[in-house]
Amino acid sequence: MVYFLQRECNSATEIAVNSIVRFETAIALSETGSSSPSEDFVYHADGSIDILRPGIYITFWHVVAMTGLSTNGQSYQLKKFDYDAVTPDWIVLAESTNHIKVSSTPGFNTLIVSKAEITEHGKATVALFNTADSDVRLTVFRPKAGILVFGLDLSLLESRIKTIETEIVDIERKIKIIEDFIYLSDISRIWTPTVSLSGIGAAVIHSGHTYNFWGIGALDHTQTLSNGTTYYIMRSNQYEELLLYQGDTTIGTLWIETPSGNVYSFPIRFDETGIYFIPNSQLTNLPVGTTFKFTQALILAEMDEDP
Repeated sequence: MVYFLQRECNSATEIAVNSIVRFETAIALSETGSSSPSEDFVYHADGSIDILRPGIYITFWHVVAMTGLSTNGQSYQLKKFDYDAVTPDWIVLAESTNHIKVSSTPGFNTLIVSKAEITEHGKATVALFNTADSDVRLTVFRPKAGILVFGLDLSLLESRIKTIETEIVDIERKIKIIEDFIYLSDISRIWTPTVSLSGIGAAVIHSGHTYNFWGIGALDHTQTLSNGTTYYIMRSNQYEELLLYQGDTTIGTLWIETPSGNVYSFPIRFDETGIYFIPNSQLTNLPVGTTFKFTQALILAEMDEDP
């Protein structure tokens, strides 16, 4: 959030030594949180200003003198009231000086007001003092002096940035879901290249980098499966995405069921060469209509991509 207070001195003509410069004319005031009164600043009749919100504040001021009796020209100090001192008193933040008694003396300062300070005291108080060794009489023109206090609550800004970042991540996630949905393929049906498994195959559907495989079809002839022989249900040259497989071989379960209801199971393997199984016992004369069922999800992506 942005906080600001701007005021001018248009009526006072003389400022006593070690007295606060008064800025009785309001020019601009932020009113964060409510329209009235301001929850950002309070200006007091003695010229002091309460800052009511934490943040980083920059203060600019100028005082236009017409004459004075000081021996050290013009000297002004922006001070802050130290509420935490054993004996609370004003401490100097910044000073502006000018050896010419008839001129404008500008100054500036940066002040950090912490959350702890606002929590404990409810405010931070600053004021501009005439610190020359004598009174100073201001110009007959207007404005005679001015002050601008401008602040930013960076912690609130950081919080909002984090909120925006979270929203962006959420939007990216939703876009990714939409992209995956758009990228969702039609079901691909690939039949085994192995004559001994004619009629058997695998269906594939994928979303993004996730591929789902499951067994389809049934034997169209009588077949014996030999112990220790490798049988491919799908090879990677039939479905090139399998070439993107990375890591150790994935092992699932292959269920073989005859039309009469006999059920057998073997491990089924998935790797960059394809989908295959190696019977650990012989199955003789599997009849026509015998089904080979399995399901497996794999993540298939290029090495330099983030799955």
